[in-house]
Amino acid sequence: MTPEQTKLADTVAAEIGLQPAPGRDSQYDGQQALRLQTVSDWLKAVYDRMDERRLALLEPRKLVPPGGYHTPKCVAAGLDCILRINECKTDSERLPTEITAQAIVYRIINHRVPVYYVAEEFIRAVAATELPHDFTLADLHWPMPAMVIGFPMRFMREYLGRETCYVCATEFEAGDHTCQFLPFTPVITMPKAKVAFCWYACADGRLESFVSSFWKEDHVDEIIQKYGYTDYTGADAPKVQEDKECCDRLSALMFKLLVVLNTRPNLVEPATCIRPARSRKGKLRGELWSPNIIGAAYRVARENATPTGTHASPRLHFRRGHLRNQPHGQGRTLRKLIWIEPLLIGMQES
Repeated sequence: MTPEQTKLADTVAAEIGLQPAPGRDSQYDGQQALRLQTVSDWLKAVYDRMDERRLALLEPRKLVPPGGYHTPKCVAAGLDCILRINECKTDSERLPTEITAQAIVYRIINHRVPVYYVAEEFIRAVAATELPHDFTLADLHWPMPAMVIGFPMRFMREYLGRETCYVCATEFEAGDHTCQFLPFTPVITMPKAKVAFCWYACADGRLESFVSSFWKEDHVDEIIQKYGYTDYTGADAPKVQEDKECCDRLSALMFKLLVVLNTRPNLVEPATCIRPARSRKGKLRGELWSPNIIGAAYRVARENATPTGTHASPRLHFRRGHLRNQPHGQGRTLRKLIWIEPLLIGMQES
């Protein structure tokens, strides 16, 4: 089996002692591997084997996550998986997606692993919004240039048909990128400014990673059709097509989220310290934070009256929203991006 055909699950499982990597002779703990059926199972197994130095580098600050999301331990474990994969390969063995993923980890570590949780009602409205045409990735203003986005598990299962939660998202300027906390790791050069995402999913009990990247000069509504999809796992054609569609949907969701946040930056609610660091019975307890939340106070616009006549709808659904550059100012020469929110319709009167 070539490095291109080796799935992420095999390498990670070997690194954490669950099964041998291809070509290695070691005991395979089949019973333990059978229990690793979800993304959270795999990442928790990785987390339990991380040492204190690694955790200090990769773990977000201690926080109380909202309900309906994976534990933030999965964030540290996911970043650790990416570093492990690159550490155990030579330069010639590293795949392009692995190099991009490593650069993403550099940026997230440099910004101290900021995590933002997206409220479920808000992300459903975002998903039901059409992207604008006259808007490029370079026009985006990010809450942070590198961050981890936590999506509700229930929503992601419905939206993607797969179990996932955290997505690492970064923007890159052209040039060299390094990690200030890992001085001996390779320098990664970006030929042009771009944005990139990476995330994990699980299929048939095997951990899989996805990476997508796009040049900043591209228009957000055309970007998915402009880029191809490359499979490095040796999967059959139906599986590759399924993975491509899944990856495209996730990328489109990230574009929508970032564009909508450009119209409503006040929807980002920053974390607050809810328990300062203190010593108790001779032991130091670290500080505890509330989470950064996007859209916690957002409420979907609803059509409360019962529709009648030819436009009556028997089911609850969204009338899709859209984004547009609204002319304003003297002579209406200026442009302001506005969000025409989706409308939830089909509800019965109470």
